[in-house]
Amino acid sequence: MLSNVLSLLTSSPNSKLSHVTLQTGTKQYVGPITDSVISTQLVPHEPPFREDYARLPFPNFYHDLEDIIYSYYKAFTYSIHRPSIIIGASSRSSYNFLLTLSVYALVCKHENYPCRYFGNKYTWGHFCELSDARLITEQQIWASTTKCAKNQAFNCTNGDMFTWKSMWIVLCDVFEIEFVPFDEKDKFDCVDFMKDKRSGLG
Repeated sequence: MLSNVLSLLTSSPNSKLSHVTLQTGTKQYVGPITDSVISTQLVPHEPPFREDYARLPFPNFYHDLEDIIYSYYKAFTYSIHRPSIIIGASSRSSYNFLLTLSVYALVCKHENYPCRYFGNKYTWGHFCELSDARLITEQQIWASTTKCAKNQAFNCTNGDMFTWKSMWIVLCDVFEIEFVPFDEKDKFDCVDFMKDKRSGLG
């Protein structure tokens, strides 16, 4: 899809395309962690992640997109942006983790159900970071209008470090729901829990 769009735009004599922005993410450094088979073989880069780290030797859609962009290096400049978990005020974005958490918390409150953490032991206790959608936007505008920023990749995070162990308490306080500490023995499936909740919240 990307290749077709760029081919069309660059072949038009009236095209005014001068810069392309590509947004990927931190899977550039940790690999396809959602792949149940490959994830057991992954050896991610050590944080803090650097934009010039070599690619991990695993299939990654991000690499394909970057290679397409690179192939047009004579036609336009580019910038690549790698945010972490994206949060922001959006009601229509399926990748807005803040919205997902809020819906889950509201369902728990509505059903008087304890708000269980649906991650794993590692993510519960280790440091994490987020990327505000407004910050990502500002970075992309800056990179597209600043000469020294052209043809480069940029990480983009808020810089605030936290643990989900501490954040989960805040989430429960905000929504006034019961906090339940993470228990590795409790095999909670959030997808299974949420699959029949659509009609009950109308």
